Amino acid sequence: MLLSQWLPLSEIPAQGHIFSFQDDSRWTQLWEKFAIDCQMNKSLTTSLEVLPQPGGVYFRGSLQGQVLMSCSRCLEPGHVDINHTIDVYESFESDLDDPPGYRPLKYEHGQWWFSLWQLTWEHFVLALPDKPLCSRDCKGICPSCGENINSGLCACLEETGDPRLAVFRNLKINL
Repeated sequence: MLLSQWLPLSEIPAQGHIFSFQDDSRWTQLWEKFAIDCQMNKSLTTSLEVLPQPGGVYFRGSLQGQVLMSCSRCLEPGHVDINHTIDVYESFESDLDDPPGYRPLKYEHGQWWFSLWQLTWEHFVLALPDKPLCSRDCKGICPSCGENINSGLCACLEETGDPRLAVFRNLKINL
């Protein structure tokens, strides 16, 4: 499994430990598995400090890089900068509402384990924009012919609007 690399928390010293990793092939596998439209542009690097606490674990670090995603307006590839800060405390007390396997902590064989990839994946998904754009002023595609309006005007006639509302086009209201 791609997210199931678990490390024992008992091997982390009390002052904590910093993990740094960069694995482009694993990211590509995750995007394919979860059907996320991404391609690597600049490698995603993760730096994560694991600090054991009496009642849980504190994770802090960052996820940085750049991916290519389809623009939600014109469908052309656009650069998405990932610069996400990870700052989360995970309690040993499990929440009964959480499905098993969705937390970066688990208790098994008499000790606590943590998954760096599970935590990093969760924060990668949170760092993605709702609607990626190739540029802020992307004009999108023509709803009639599908031509990319960013590269020029299409040959479609200008929309005249709903004919049922034609009576209101010349309406002028004097205040």
